[in-house]
This record gives sequence, structure tokens and C-alpha cells, in this order.
Amino acid sequence: MKIKTLGSFWEDFETVRFFNRIMGLFFKLLIFFVLLVLGVGLVRLFWEVWNIMVAKDLQAAFSFTVTSLLTFFIILELFKSLVEYFREHRLRLTFIVDATLVFILREVMISLYQHQSSPLQLSALAVMVLVLGILRTLAIMYSTMERRLVEHLKQPLDAREEKPQERSEVESRPFIEDLPVH
Repeated sequence: MKIKTLGSFWEDFETVRFFNRIMGLFFKLLIFFVLLVLGVGLVRLFWEVWNIMVAKDLQAAFSFTVTSLLTFFIILELFKSLVEYFREHRLRLTFIVDATLVFILREVMISLYQHQSSPLQLSALAVMVLVLGILRTLAIMYSTMERRLVEHLKQPLDAREEKPQERSEVESRPFIEDLPVH
């Protein structure tokens, strides 16, 4: 039986594989924690809305419910981007922009509901929503183009040199027609 020395152990030790396993364990624990927080937050939201409806008037209950539900949607979008990061090991710009858009729309809806918004503030938020919408659209377009370019480059050279008339209708369409609808 061969006894490994400390030096040979470190030479055979795969640090990247070990790191990936530990990070996978951390991510699984973090996802469990995220689910726990979302569950507790949802139960607490229902409990607080019930208490407000029993103790106060209906307008206060609606105001609290609208504010809390929109906040919950923002947290849900952020956690969705976190889970996507764990799965893909990269942040998707569209999820971050979605969370930001939901946050801005939350602020607009709350300020309109409470009649506390100035025209200048609404105009600034509208411009931000427009810019973020354009950013999200461009991110989707370029992500699709990048994916098709990588797929094209991965094909063998013989497959890329096929005659143009042999291409299918789907391959000959421009990129913009293949954009997913979100």
C-alpha cells in the first residue's frame, strides 16, 4: 500500500474542483435561505394585511397592501436574478433591469396612489423607464445575436460552407425576428 506524503497530496489535490463543490454547497444553502425568507415574508404580509383590515379602515389596508406587494415583487425579481446567477454562473442584465423597472414602477404607483407626485418627478421617472426599457431590449437583441454567432462558430467549417440556397427558411431570417417576447 502506497502512503501519500503531504507534498504528493497537495500535488494531486484539485483546487478548482474543490472550490466548485464548496461554492455549490454554499449556493444550495443560500437558495434554501432565500426560499425561507420569501415564505416568511409572504406569511407575514398576509398576517399584517389581516390585522390592518380588522383594526383600521379599508383605505389604509389597501395602501399597505399595494406598497407591500410591490416591494415583494421587487425582492422576488432580485432573488430570481440571484438564482439565475447560481444556475448560469453569470448575471443576466435583463433580470437586473427588470427588478429596477419594477422598483421604479412601484415608486410611481405609490406616489400616484398617495397623490404625492410632482410632474417633474413623474417626468424623470418616465425617462428612466424609457431608458431602461431600451436597455433591456438591446440586451435581449445582442444576447440572441451573440448566441447565434457562437453556435455558428462552433459548427464545423464544412457545414458553414454550404450553398446559400440550401439554408432553411429559419436560418435565412434576420436576427430581429427570433427575439423572444418577454
